[in-house]
Amino acid sequence: MYQPRYAFFYDFHTSPELRGIGRNFDAESFAARLERCGVDFLTFPARCNMGMAYYDTQIGIRHYGLDFDLFGELVAACKRHGIAVNAYFNGGISQEEARLHPEWRAHPINPPAPATVTPYFRTMCGNTPYREHLIAMMSEVAHRYPVTGFFVDSLGGHSCRCESCLEKMRAQNLDSADDAVVAAFTARSCREFAAAVSAAMKKLNPEFLLYFNCIGYEDQLEFGTYLDFECIPTKAGCDYEYLPLMSRYMRTLDDRPRLNMTGRFNLWGDFGGLRPEAAIRQELLTGLCNGMRPNLGDHLPPDGRPPEKVLARAERVFKFLQQREAFFTDSTPLADIAVLFPKSHREIYRAVELRGAVRMLCELHRQFDIVTLRADWRRYALLVLPDTVTVTPELAARLRAYLASGGKIITSGDSGLEDATGRFMPEWPVETAAPGDFAPAYFRDDDGMDCSAYADGRLLRPRAGAQTRFSLVKPKIAHCWDGRYAEYYNPPSEEVSEFAFLTVGDQVAHFSHRIFSGYKQYASTALRDVFGQALELTHPQTLLKTVGLPHFVRVTAARQPSGREIVHLLAYIPERRAANNDIIEDELTVEPTQIRLRTAATRATLEPENLELATVRDGEYLEIQVPRFRGCALIAVN
Repeated sequence: MYQPRYAFFYDFHTSPELRGIGRNFDAESFAARLERCGVDFLTFPARCNMGMAYYDTQIGIRHYGLDFDLFGELVAACKRHGIAVNAYFNGGISQEEARLHPEWRAHPINPPAPATVTPYFRTMCGNTPYREHLIAMMSEVAHRYPVTGFFVDSLGGHSCRCESCLEKMRAQNLDSADDAVVAAFTARSCREFAAAVSAAMKKLNPEFLLYFNCIGYEDQLEFGTYLDFECIPTKAGCDYEYLPLMSRYMRTLDDRPRLNMTGRFNLWGDFGGLRPEAAIRQELLTGLCNGMRPNLGDHLPPDGRPPEKVLARAERVFKFLQQREAFFTDSTPLADIAVLFPKSHREIYRAVELRGAVRMLCELHRQFDIVTLRADWRRYALLVLPDTVTVTPELAARLRAYLASGGKIITSGDSGLEDATGRFMPEWPVETAAPGDFAPAYFRDDDGMDCSAYADGRLLRPRAGAQTRFSLVKPKIAHCWDGRYAEYYNPPSEEVSEFAFLTVGDQVAHFSHRIFSGYKQYASTALRDVFGQALELTHPQTLLKTVGLPHFVRVTAARQPSGREIVHLLAYIPERRAANNDIIEDELTVEPTQIRLRTAATRATLEPENLELATVRDGEYLEIQVPRFRGCALIAVN
C-alpha cells in the first residue's frame, strides 16, 4: 500500500453558475510545481460538494463550465512527476445532484434555514439509490485513471428521516420520533454506507488508500485504510489544543498511514487567507513528531491557476521539514503514561477534562498517549483517568489486571466510581465521607497557600494505609444567596478540613475534585503543580525530564528502528488576536537548558547541524545540555 510522505489537498468546489472552469489550467506545469515543493501525494476532487465532476463522466454531471478532462490531465501529469493522486468525492454533499434528485436527499431533524449559506444546505442519504450512484462514479474513476485511492468527505451524518430511513427504522422496530434513536441509526447508516463503498473499491484494487471523513477513527478501522486528521486551528470548533490531543490518540490505533491536514487559509471556503509560515510549520512539525505525515490544504481558483505565493510558502515549509526527514522516517513516538478515556470519538474531541489533562501533561513535558478500551495498556507505567471515567464491570476487570501487573493510576473527580455501586473501587485509596462539596473548595499547598480547586468534587476521606497529601479547606462562608446577602466573596477558613484533596495509596492516587476540567477553564498553575507532584509520587522514573525548560515548549520523544532516539522541542505560543481564534506568527527563542532522557545511549547531537552536545550519565538517565534555539530543536540520541 502506498505510503504518503508530503501531501497536498486541494479544494475545488466551484459553483455550477461559473463558466471558463480551468481555462488557465496547465496540468504539466502544475504537477512540476508540486514536485518542486517535494509533494508526492495529491488529493484532488473528481467530484466536488457542488455535485460537479471534473472528468469526462458518463454517470455524474461534468461541470457545466468545463470543456475538457481536467482531472484526467492532472492524474497523467502527476504520474509523470512521481506524484500519486487520491480522488476526492464528497459522500455527504452533492448540491446539484440533490437538486436534480430530491429523492436522494437526507431529511435532517434540524435542517438549515433556507437563507443559510452553508455547504450542508442539501445533504445526501446513503440509504437511498444515491449509494449506488456514488459507488458507480468512484468505480468509473478507478477504471479510467491510475488513482492511488479515494478520500470520501462529509460522512458524519445529519440525523435523517427521509422515506428510505423511516422504512428501515420501521423494519428494525425503532422509534423514529425519538431524536436520539434517529441519531444513532443515522450514525450506523453512515458506517454501513462507508463499508459498502470500501468493499466495492477494494474489490477493484485491494491496495487502494481509503478514508471516510467525519466517521470516528476507530469506527472505520475495518473499512478504511489510512487516516487523515483535518484541523485548521483558526477554524471555529478547532484550536491549537486539538492536534496535540487527537495525534496522541490516533497514534495508538495501528500503524496505517496517518496524515495531518491543515490549511494555508483561516477557514474552509477562504480563498484569500494565507496564514503565517511559522503557524504552518508548527502544525506540520507537531504532526510529524507524533507520527503523522504533512498534508497542506489549498484552494484551486475556478480558472485553474494556483496562486504562486501559496506554493512558495508551502515549498519553504516542506523544504525545512525535508531537511530533517531522516529523523522522522519510521520513527515511533514514545510514551510511558496513558490518559485513559474510554469514550466515543465525538466525546474525545469535545471533552473539557481531556483537553485539560493533555494541556497539563504537555506543559509538564511528559510523554503520553491517549487510549480507549481498544488499546493495550500493559506497556504504560502509569494511567491517568481524568474527572469523568466511571467504571463498568469490563473496565474494572482490566484496571485490576493492570494494577496486578504493577501499574500505577492517577484519577480525579468521579473517575474510579463503579457504575453498579456508586462507590469507589476497593483498590482506590478513598471513600466518600459526606455528600456534597464546599462552595468554593480550596486546598492548602506546601507553602501554606489556600488555592482554589476551580471545579466540582466530593468530600473524601483516605482509606486505611493511604496518605493525605493535600487537604481541603472550607470557605468561611459559602457562595450563595441567603435571602439577605449575595455571598460572592468567599475567603478560606484558617484550618484545613478533615477531607482529602489528594490521597495517595500504594498504586492509586486520587484527587477529590475535577482538576482537569478546572485547569481547562482557568489554567491555574497551582492545579498543574499539584498534578506534577502526584506524577512524581506515583511514577518518579519517568521517560523524560526537563530542567528549567519553559512550560510553553512542547517536547516529544520517538525511536527509530535503528535504536536511535529522537527528542523534539517546539517553541511556539498561539496568541489570541481575534475574537475566537488564536494565531502563531513568530517562533520563540529558548535559552540553554537541560533534558534528562532515560536511555542506555551515551551520545547526543543537535540535528540537522550534527553538533555534538555535552552529556553526563546519571544512573538510568542521560543528561543532555541543549543549546539556545529558536522555534524548534531536534536532538538525536545514539
